Amino acid sequence: MERTNDQIPGDAPLALPVVRGPQWFGREVRPFVLRVEVPLTVEQMVAALYDIAQQDEISSDEDLCGSVAVTLLIEGLPRVDERAARLARDEQRGGVESPEYLALCRQRVAALLAG
Repeated sequence: MERTNDQIPGDAPLALPVVRGPQWFGREVRPFVLRVEVPLTVEQMVAALYDIAQQDEISSDEDLCGSVAVTLLIEGLPRVDERAARLARDEQRGGVESPEYLALCRQRVAALLAG
């Protein structure tokens, strides 16, 4: 698994896996690769996973990053922001449908960012 060590001025070095390959983009050969950096908060990453990804889809770092990336590509950052705000409200009210899965998403994101 390839890792990048690019650094955004003023921030800690990035060390997240590159999401690529046929499991994410199919087997068709395409001549161009577009790479985009999207600064996200932990809450945005968790919101991109919760209610979207299954537990087995976030078991590896690449799978977790791929799931977040696909959610962002399909739904966009504004929708992820809305989901993060709704999750925060639901959690304060005790209305999260799956607190165990929410905790797992947080744990996986924390482990990814700590690595």
